[in-house]
Amino acid sequence: MLVFTQRHDSRPALQQALDAASGLKPGSWASVEALSMLAVEARAQGRPEADDLYATARKAAQGLKHGSVESVRALTWLARAERDPGRTP
Repeated sequence: MLVFTQRHDSRPALQQALDAASGLKPGSWASVEALSMLAVEARAQGRPEADDLYATARKAAQGLKHGSVESVRALTWLARAERDPGRTP
């Protein structure tokens, strides 16, 4: 019998997400979307990683092929991360 155990992680969800982001496949629309979402939330919480997350997402998006639902969703999140208050130019 296979038993699944849930690892209890008491760290804040954002910290868990930031750690999980290091395992993202680079160069995918899913990673652009996730990094953009993280940038928005990190900025909202005043985290110093916000601008780096945004820059990484923007750079990754430049090399990807547009024209899919995934690209539209990711670029929309990237646009939101771009306009969020607190972003340094």
